[in-house]
Amino acid sequence: MKENLSSFARALFLFAIAAAFLSAGAGSLRAQSAPTRDMTIREHQMSALEREKSRKREPKDVLAEVNEDLSRLKVLNDGINANANATEQPLNYKAIVEQVTEIKKRSTRLSTDLALPPEDKETRRISKNAENGALQPALAELNKLLESFLNNSIFSDAGAIDLQLAAKARRDLNDIIALSDQLRKNADKWSKKGNKTQ
Repeated sequence: MKENLSSFARALFLFAIAAAFLSAGAGSLRAQSAPTRDMTIREHQMSALEREKSRKREPKDVLAEVNEDLSRLKVLNDGINANANATEQPLNYKAIVEQVTEIKKRSTRLSTDLALPPEDKETRRISKNAENGALQPALAELNKLLESFLNNSIFSDAGAIDLQLAAKARRDLNDIIALSDQLRKNADKWSKKGNKTQ
């Protein structure tokens, strides 16, 4: 499994480097053809901070962090899957809060480390289950998103860079971050209510 994760992370890292070059080229073309009003000052500042942060880090350190985050997401996803399918026992809300908090943290860090291309449109698909406070169906959605991201075939071959697969990985990651945050809030509410039923 470690060898699989290592090659998986290496492929991700190589993709991140290629994506950074592609997005830098696309950014300069966009800057020449479109007015600068498209980006806010805040976005420019965030981009500059991310570039500065990545310059200060050794590639091997980034790769190690990516490996660690991917390994941990696989383990956390097993726990999410177990909770999504639990029928006999009440949910452990505190454990769910801890799991989804860590999922959000690691997914956010991967979002920076992998430098996947940004979404064309900043659209968020809001989970109706998460909005309604239904934990198990929302956990099942999170499980599917994690499976989709972790098994994206763009990570299986270091030589092939498919922009559609990269865009799907970005969408999945953004949705994982948003859904895990909403699940944390919902599980925290259930935990405070001390309610055992949904």
